[in-house]
Amino acid sequence: MQSNAPFKFAPVVNDERRIDLSIKGEETVIKLSTWTDGLGWCTQKTMSLDPEMLDEMHRVIAAARSKVKRQRLDSGDEITSAKVLAFPNFS
Repeated sequence: MQSNAPFKFAPVVNDERRIDLSIKGEETVIKLSTWTDGLGWCTQKTMSLDPEMLDEMHRVIAAARSKVKRQRLDSGDEITSAKVLAFPNFS
C-alpha cells in the first residue's frame, strides 16, 4: 500500500532564505521562503514540476553551476571545496 503523504527532503537554509523540496505523487514541489522577524518562515514562491520538467531543471542548474565556477576561476576567486591542512614539522 502506497502512502499519499509527501516525501520531504532536508531544507537548504541560510540566515534569510530557505528552500524546501518535496515529492507529492509524481510532482516535485519546490518552495522558497524568507525569514521575517515576528512571523518566522514565510513562503514566497512555490513551483510544481512534473518528472520531465524536473529533468530539464536539473540540466539547467548543472549548466549554471558550471558557468558560475568558470567565472569565479577566471576572476581569480578562490573556490574551496575542502580545507588542506599543512603537514606538521617536528624539527
